[in-house]
Amino acid sequence: MKKILEPLVPFPVDAESDNFTAALASALVIVCGYTEETPYWCAQSRRHCIHCSPCGDHPLERHQTSVYHCLLTASTLAFGFDYPWDDTVEPHTLPGFSKGWRWDDDFVNALARFAGFSYLRFDGAGTREEVLSSVKGSLDSGFPSLLRLENETEWTLAAGYDEDTLLGLDSRLHALPGSWHSMLRDAIVITGRTAPEMSYKELLERIAAALSYDGHEALEGVIMDALDHVTPENAMDIAGMMCGINGVPIEARWHAAECFCGAENLLSRICTDKEMHSVLSDVFMSRYILDGNNDTHGIGWKIWGALGVGPKTGYDITPQSADLILQKETQEKLKCLFAKVFENDRAVCAEIRACLEQL
Repeated sequence: MKKILEPLVPFPVDAESDNFTAALASALVIVCGYTEETPYWCAQSRRHCIHCSPCGDHPLERHQTSVYHCLLTASTLAFGFDYPWDDTVEPHTLPGFSKGWRWDDDFVNALARFAGFSYLRFDGAGTREEVLSSVKGSLDSGFPSLLRLENETEWTLAAGYDEDTLLGLDSRLHALPGSWHSMLRDAIVITGRTAPEMSYKELLERIAAALSYDGHEALEGVIMDALDHVTPENAMDIAGMMCGINGVPIEARWHAAECFCGAENLLSRICTDKEMHSVLSDVFMSRYILDGNNDTHGIGWKIWGALGVGPKTGYDITPQSADLILQKETQEKLKCLFAKVFENDRAVCAEIRACLEQL
C-alpha cells in the first residue's frame, strides 16, 4: 500500500534559516488544510494576493512562509541573535536555551498550543515497530511527522509511505533508508488538529521576555568592546563575528514583522483586540522592515555593506572584510548601526509592555 500526503511544500522556502521551523511550517500547510485556492494575505501590500509579482505564482509556498513567520515569532526564535541549536554560541541570546539544547518538550508544546495540533513524541528508545506504526497511522489520518535522524540539527518530514518504506520531504521527496530507525534521534508525530490554546496575552509576554532578556544588553557590550579592540591579528575573526551576529536579526525580525502584519494567519486567529494588534503591527513594521532607513532589516544590509558582504560573497566575509573593519570609520559605523538594532528591539518591547498593561 502506498500513501503520499498533499499538498507537499519542499523546504526551506525563501529565507528560512531554522530547519525545524521550516519543516513544521510545511507540515502545518497539510494539517491546516491550505490549498492552491486558499486566499493568501500579503502583509506588505495589506491585501489578498493579486499576483502582482513572481511570488504570487506559488501560493502554497507563500502560505508555508506565512506559517513560518508565525512559528518563528511564537517560539521567540525571531527575537534572538543566534539559534539555540548552534552549539558554537554560548551563552545564547534568548532565555531558557542552554548549551546542547535540542527542541525540549516545553518548546514543542508551546508551538502545539499556539498553532493547534496534538502530537506524540519518540526518541531512539522506541522500537522500530512502535514508531513506524504511529507514523503510518498518522499518515493514514492525513497528518505528517517530523523526524530528526543522524544529523544533530536537520529535520525531515515523513509525508508518505510505500509499504514499510517511509517517504521523507525536505528539499525534495525521497525514500528514507531502511535503516532510518537506527539513525533516529527524535520524532514528533502529529496526531490531530486542535483549537489554539495560547492566548494573545501569553504570546506578548513571551515576546517581551525575549526582547528584554539581559543577554541582549550583554551582547551589545561585547560588540562595542570588540570593535574598540580590532587589530590586524584579530580583524578577520571580529569581522566574522559581526557578520554572524547580523545574519540572524536581519532575517528573523523580518519574519516577526510579517507575522504581526498578516491579517489572516496563525497569529490573527488568537488575537482578541484588533485595535491593539493594529498598533503593534505598525511598530513591528516601522522598526523592523518598512522604515526605509533605520529599520532592522535595512540596517542589516548596511552592516553587511560595511563589511563588504553580500550576494556576491555568499553573505560571508572575505579578506576585504578584515581590511575594512581595521578602518576606524568602519568601526564607528558598525557601532552606530548595531546600536540602532538594539534600540529597535527596545522600542518594540516598550510598545508590547504598554499593550500588556491594557490587557
